[in-house]
Amino acid sequence: MDRRALMGLGLAGAGLAATAVAAQAQDAGVLTVEGDGAGRFAAAIADIRAYAALHMGVYGLPGLTLSLAAPGGVGAQIRFGWSDPASRAPLTGDQLFQIGSISKSFTALCVFHLMEAGKLSLDQDVATLLPGAPLPPGATITVQNLLNHSSGLPDDAPLFPRGGDGRLWRGFEPGSQWSYSNLGFLMLGTIVERLEGRPLAEVIHQRILAPLGMNATRGSILTGDRGRYAQGHSPLYGDRGYPRAGPLGPGPWTDVTQGAGCVASTAQDMARYCRWLIAAGQGRGAPILSDAGAARFIKATIDAPGWAVGGSKYANGLAVVPVGGRMLLHHTGGMLAFNSALHVDPQAGVGAFASTNVGLAPYRPRDITAFACARLREAVEGGPKAAAAPAPPKPADVTPYLGGYVSRAGAILTVAAAPRGISVGVGEAAHEMEVVDEDAFIALSPEATAHPLVFRRADKAVVRVWWDGTEYVRAAGGRATTPFSPPTPHDLAALVGTYECDDPWHGSFRVTAQGDRLFVDEVNPLTPLADGTWRQGEKAWSPERIRFDAPLDGRPTRAIASGVDHLRRPVP
Repeated sequence: MDRRALMGLGLAGAGLAATAVAAQAQDAGVLTVEGDGAGRFAAAIADIRAYAALHMGVYGLPGLTLSLAAPGGVGAQIRFGWSDPASRAPLTGDQLFQIGSISKSFTALCVFHLMEAGKLSLDQDVATLLPGAPLPPGATITVQNLLNHSSGLPDDAPLFPRGGDGRLWRGFEPGSQWSYSNLGFLMLGTIVERLEGRPLAEVIHQRILAPLGMNATRGSILTGDRGRYAQGHSPLYGDRGYPRAGPLGPGPWTDVTQGAGCVASTAQDMARYCRWLIAAGQGRGAPILSDAGAARFIKATIDAPGWAVGGSKYANGLAVVPVGGRMLLHHTGGMLAFNSALHVDPQAGVGAFASTNVGLAPYRPRDITAFACARLREAVEGGPKAAAAPAPPKPADVTPYLGGYVSRAGAILTVAAAPRGISVGVGEAAHEMEVVDEDAFIALSPEATAHPLVFRRADKAVVRVWWDGTEYVRAAGGRATTPFSPPTPHDLAALVGTYECDDPWHGSFRVTAQGDRLFVDEVNPLTPLADGTWRQGEKAWSPERIRFDAPLDGRPTRAIASGVDHLRRPVP
């Protein structure tokens, strides 16, 4: 599950400093190795361990748990850092980590059980399985469309959305595009519960966890189990971008029972799951599915150009991605206070799972699990030594942004190169910034400014920059060399503001104006549609919608973002 940010909570009244976290991570981690053939993999495990330790320091992670699976029953579990740095409580092997959207593969496996039992088919109309659900009119949405994110439904809308006519909507015809949808897996989990007549967590336990011996794993995230978890963390300042190794605070807690992200597990149990995925990729479905069912489960069914890695495809609750010239099973999971990743190479018979007790941050340990699989594969098959992705990543080329800019009021903004990106100066104030999105930068010190700095181009050349509602254009000798954008029309200016939801999964967002266009959080464009809603995103088929509502004195007091209420609140 990948949701919006929550305002960060303090840790004993202050943020957990990145330097303190890095200092806590200097040890090599606690290592447990199993299997008689472990010596064959000793060098690979040492390299993986060192690379994970590097991530701990570079990204300022409080803790990290990592499990490896290799042929011959060889496995390893490695733990770094702390469950709770404030009390210096170390991670332990029996602590739970929320695996986020990796849960989708568990929900999908429950659906495949129902298929093999003859209770549904993958090409069945979802409307027949969820009678009364306010599905959009028009083309049929099938179970397969939900399983591979090709339904056209929005990402995080509730099953019964607020606003408009109370019905769901779609951005494209089912099967014609790929767009990630947590809502689709909420529906799948609900279908499982209806057909099985019991909670999804019970079905996951009976159908998957018990047969695989994953006895520590939970199929639902409940407050009653909270003492079994590592202490989760999230960015201290949840209303702005999070820089690499930024300050952290204790993460919020919510119970999660829906099929998009309801599973919590230990590293050792996730190694067992990796071994089953390896077997499934080799044509063996027992003890969960038939061999034919397992083959169908892991088979890619659609291109997934929106995934983090180019050339990716999507199967059923699992992505299929290129690593080292081979397609691997893969998923990541982002929660309020945890981030996880999994890679499996069935051909080499290896797999890796990693999770860190930091959520709501732009970090997933996918580079660790990808490198782990590549390095273990080399130990199995030989070949050139695997190369890990650089950590930290290579800084972006900032040459196109450098130089001077001027505002309409004559203020000068200067952009210079800096070690992690750029340095931006206006008057006597200066901020170092790092890239957060294409042509967008955030401050290394998030307490200094909540606003990203966004460059805009014309014919590929950077010609202007927007920062905190002010436009600056290219300048020479203090004079503008590029025309300013047109003034913002009154009706658009009325929509500008900060809209907040007290549900931490949805958090807050800002609507800003840049000339005659509106943007969400300065980066994502809004486009008005005929039905009175606004489409969010560059693509014409984007399913994400915002509806401005409840006007007072011509200004909305509420924005309904993908079916969820966000109240307009004054902020400094």
